[in-house]
Amino acid sequence: MYAERTNDHPLRSIFLKIILVVIVLFILMMLFPTKGFVTNYIDKKIGTTKDGNFNSNLIAMATAGSGYYTESRLPQKENEETKMTLKEMLDKKMIVKLTDNNGTSCSSKKSYVLVKREKDEYTMKVNLTCADKTDYIVLHMGLDGTMFPSTSTARCTFVKNLDDAWTYGTWSDWTTKKIEEASDIQVETSTKKIQTGTKYYTKDKIETKEAIKYTYSSGKIYYVCGSKYENVGTYTEPTTCKRTITINYEQPTYKTVTYYRSRTKTLEKGESEIKKASCDDETLLANGYVKITKN
Repeated sequence: MYAERTNDHPLRSIFLKIILVVIVLFILMMLFPTKGFVTNYIDKKIGTTKDGNFNSNLIAMATAGSGYYTESRLPQKENEETKMTLKEMLDKKMIVKLTDNNGTSCSSKKSYVLVKREKDEYTMKVNLTCADKTDYIVLHMGLDGTMFPSTSTARCTFVKNLDDAWTYGTWSDWTTKKIEEASDIQVETSTKKIQTGTKYYTKDKIETKEAIKYTYSSGKIYYVCGSKYENVGTYTEPTTCKRTITINYEQPTYKTVTYYRSRTKTLEKGESEIKKASCDDETLLANGYVKITKN
């Protein structure tokens, strides 16, 4: 009898252990839900997936707006505003179409970026309206002309060299000696006509005069041309007396003279203008700025 009880004990022990393991597993499953269950539960309660998509869209609008509103596009007077709708941003190819978590397009008219000049700063309100949610964020920027903080890209320093400036000395006296312009010499010219002398010449001219009429006591009438005329004589008919005379003329002569004067000039390098903005700011690059460092 003793031998039989000893042989049955190991089987009962194994069976009891199996039952115990099953019970423990069942209890654990009841106490600790699966990973999928937990994830779905969190999403349902706090909307992580939906808000994540909405926030990504909001950040995309803010990034496009911060890259667009550089110094030249900012309002200049206090309380002045400038607004750009999502539709305008889409038309300018600044951003792609935004959709909510269900694939529905966000409102292109109700969604907008609004920039306002405050007393001592700029503010940019980014408002996004989708079918499932409407919300906005506000970015702040000082009045120093730098861009709004980028919401998704690194910040860089941009440098632009201002136009070079020239300083000039006093003008020299006018001279007829030709002066050549050079990199450090500015030249002005002036042309004038001056009299160089007088030209003399002669010209023949036919002078005419009606013959003098004489009436004698006998009643006869005669016409007389004096000796200084070429057709000197007495005529019974009215006659024109003629003679050739030489006239002396004088006329001044001129020539065109070019005068020169000059002054020295010195090139002074322009100062550098520095701005901090998003590293992918195409507007600054298009306006002559060079990206030199990454912050």
